[in-house]
Parts: sequence; structure tokens; C-alpha cells
Amino acid sequence: MDRSDAGLPVWSPMYASIGPLPGPDQEAQYAYETLWNGARVLVRLPGDGTTQLVSTAGLDVTPDYPDLTPLTGLTVQIRAILDGEIITPGPTGRPSVERLQQRMSLHHPRAVADAAAEFPARLMIYDVLYLFQPVLHQPYTARRALLDDLPLNGDRLLVPAAWPSMASEALQQALDEGFDGVTAKRLSSPYLPGRRTRDWINIKNQPPASDATTARSR
Repeated sequence: MDRSDAGLPVWSPMYASIGPLPGPDQEAQYAYETLWNGARVLVRLPGDGTTQLVSTAGLDVTPDYPDLTPLTGLTVQIRAILDGEIITPGPTGRPSVERLQQRMSLHHPRAVADAAAEFPARLMIYDVLYLFQPVLHQPYTARRALLDDLPLNGDRLLVPAAWPSMASEALQQALDEGFDGVTAKRLSSPYLPGRRTRDWINIKNQPPASDATTARSR
């Protein structure tokens, strides 16, 4: 979607394909990020201090996450559209799909407030689509540099690491830390709203979970 909403474009997220690790002849063309198994959202910051969280279905889910808005880790006001995932850590500190699904099923303000206190969410930001102007056409490396320069750090707002590495080592590190796998992102790739391409590859140690058992849409 390319229509304008309050001065900001309205886009859908870019999606990853599911596939194997890049081979030795291609692995240096990618950066590797943790596979979060969260709820995908686009974060809309119109520059007036407010925040809107939009799901992959285009729904405003901001009221469902009062613990995430406004973005307390953002120290300056910016006009931006950011891409990321909402997670709810479990007892071990790793994302809990079950807790997140419970959060996603609640909409009554009292129930939402109780769940936010019991199962606080975190927002993992890993891409930027718009920063005072569209940056979709820029390669992943340039967008990541823009993201890393933003003041986006706090208890509930994090920019997770993206690292160049040997593909097998990146996957093994993620598995050793208790995650399901990694997403390989081609360093030269632009951001393609609404498209699923091989420029992003979800790599898991197990067969992909069914839609009924995962909250993620990445």
C-alpha cells in the first residue's frame, strides 16, 4: 500500500522465505539476525510524540500494548516507520509464544492492563522504512546503519544485534542461546513492502511450525 496516512506512507512489511543456510560461496552476502517468534508490527512515529503499532493485517494494535507506548526508549521525536516484533519473555528470559498469544487474545482495557503487568512485552526493532523520508530503496546495510544511529534503547525497546558471520556459526550461536534459528538478510537488499523474497531467509533447526502454533509473521 502506498497511500498516505497523517503524512506517513502506509506500507505492509517485507517477508522472509523459509530455506536452508546460505552455502559457503554466498554466506558473506548476508547478515544474520535472531529469529524471535514474535508478533510482527510496523511502528509508526508521526513526530508528535505518539506511537502507533500496526499488525501485518493492517490493524492498529496500539491499545493492546500500553506497556510499549509511548516508546520510552526514544529520547528525541522523529518521523519514522520502523519494522520489528513484539515479544513477551518467559521465565528464562527467552521469548514465550504462549505468553504472547495470551496477550494477543485480550482486548478489554482491564484485561490488557492486567496482562501487561503480569507478562510485560518488549519491542525488538530491526529495520527502518522511513526516516523523515522513504529509505526503502537503500540497501540493508545502509538502513541498518540508520537504525543503529537512532536513540532506540530501553528496558522495553531494543535494537537486536545483526552480525556478519559464517552461516553455520550464526545458526549454532542462536540455537545455543535458546532461540529457534536465524534470519539471513542479504546485505544489498532493498525493503520490498508486502513481498516475500529470497533476500530474507528464515532458517530453523526444526521444520517450520504451523500457523496454529506460532504467533510470528515475518
